[in-house]
Amino acid sequence: MRLSTKLLLISELVLLLLVFGMILPIRVQMRNQAIADIQHELRSVAATAALQLPGDLHADVAESQDHESRAFRVLREKLLAVAMANGYSADNIYTFFLDDKTGVLRYGVMLQEETFIGHHEPILEHHAMASSTGDPYASELFEDAHGEWIVGVAPIRDSHGKVVGLLEVNQPATAYFDRVDRAIVTTTIAAVGGLIFASIGGYFVLRALVIRPVKSIHEGMIALGNQDFTHKTVVKTGDEFEQLAHALNDMAGQLNIARKIQEGFVPQEPPRAPGYHFAYRSDPCDATGGDYIDAFDLPDGQVAILVADVTGHGIGPSLIMASCRSALRALAETGLQPGPLLDKLEQQLVDDLALGRFITMIYGVLSPDGRFTYANAGHAPAMVVSDGKVVRLQSHRPPLGIVLDYGDRKPALDDTQTTLHLNDGDRVVFTSDGVNESQDTRDEQFGLDRIEDTAKRSDLDAVAFVELLNDQVTLHRAGQPAIDDVTMLCVDRVPQPA
Repeated sequence: MRLSTKLLLISELVLLLLVFGMILPIRVQMRNQAIADIQHELRSVAATAALQLPGDLHADVAESQDHESRAFRVLREKLLAVAMANGYSADNIYTFFLDDKTGVLRYGVMLQEETFIGHHEPILEHHAMASSTGDPYASELFEDAHGEWIVGVAPIRDSHGKVVGLLEVNQPATAYFDRVDRAIVTTTIAAVGGLIFASIGGYFVLRALVIRPVKSIHEGMIALGNQDFTHKTVVKTGDEFEQLAHALNDMAGQLNIARKIQEGFVPQEPPRAPGYHFAYRSDPCDATGGDYIDAFDLPDGQVAILVADVTGHGIGPSLIMASCRSALRALAETGLQPGPLLDKLEQQLVDDLALGRFITMIYGVLSPDGRFTYANAGHAPAMVVSDGKVVRLQSHRPPLGIVLDYGDRKPALDDTQTTLHLNDGDRVVFTSDGVNESQDTRDEQFGLDRIEDTAKRSDLDAVAFVELLNDQVTLHRAGQPAIDDVTMLCVDRVPQPA
């Protein structure tokens, strides 16, 4: 066997090992991303669906356990609407209630023809977490006799805010993983085929025309994944590799422009309103994000502040966020109060909020005399700190995009917004859920308590508070990348100059 043939075979073997060495970590990352996507989807769907289920009716179902009752039929119809809207089958969505006598979960409302209301089910970790915290929760990937699953759970509350049940949605992970494996197989076949084709030209041609360009493109993809949009992929082969390098550079350039445009949406200078100090920051977890933060002047010395969160992150939510910003600023100029403004904003964005997307938002207006009027569309965390005590700003309505039919009865203005009076030393804090849901290496969330404890520190001004809170969140992640956009806003009421 000729030496050149041996070198060619050795180079081919090395290249094959490199290809598989690149593909295996990507497969793990793709599977992890698939799991994260399922968890986010199920948590969002469960939270949205639970908001649409009247908790008082669910309590009636738990008490009667009668599938013929009106309460059961009404809840079943609402559950069916949610399932159809999200493409779930009858086996994928149902509710539970806690049996106080036996301490076990029992099935409440389901969509199957043969109902099994009252049948008991063991309380698993995701049930316990959603019930104890009162927040939506998504399980880790687990396996049972029917396959691998991920479950999303959200509490169902009655009119008094008490948790009276749990809504659960699930998805088999097999379909997601099959798509990942097919993509890996396709990529592997393409890579191996390319190597075989390139081997015809010999070792030196292979190295000059394939290995070097592939290495450059791979480095460009890594840089793109690390959000280094200034990296330039240089390939001068006069073929598809060079075209791909140009496409990669164009993509990086477009993403860089998109990021700079979105960075421009964050106010460059805080409002200079007497009696108030402002501080804020917003860090997307991707090139672009779905969070919207703003603070701008209104007539008569008033200032508008807000934080909003479009479901998801990336290019799609960032486009919705840009549309939301333009519409909100235009409506704010008309002098609408916060409650009616959110209603008008929802009407203008209803066509953009397709495919199950929605926007949580809290919008408030600060007046020179200390009045603070806000409307909350399903957004948390949001709080006011006064005399060392934290008051959480509860929701007035569902997120934008979840339209409720009030019939002929329209909510009164006092039901759509709240007015507080801020005294000197009081503090207003809005953040996105990317703050409290930031996870450490043990998947423990940063949580609301840490935000509130930091917000109560009177030794920190608004700027120092935002800097410290951001440092705490970064430290909590312990080097892990953010899984959601991180946004925070702080407004301090300070004495006005004489």
